[in-house]
Amino acid sequence: MEYRFKSDEWNSLSTAERIRRSRLWAKEAHHLADNATPEMKAGYRRIAEQWTNLARDLERTSKGGSHLKPQ
Repeated sequence: MEYRFKSDEWNSLSTAERIRRSRLWAKEAHHLADNATPEMKAGYRRIAEQWTNLARDLERTSKGGSHLKPQ
């Protein structure tokens, strides 16, 4: 299931799949932030930002990553 983070599964994913999932989870966290209580909104936005940053870092460090586009 894509919505559960499992480190052993993550290690078996291709870089492209890691980037795709990171962007998916960032999108989900943004959606949660949009619908969250004021007390939770900032936390969800920080989580979304971290997933987005991870996707960017993966793209930057992957071989040929510059041609990968966000979904």
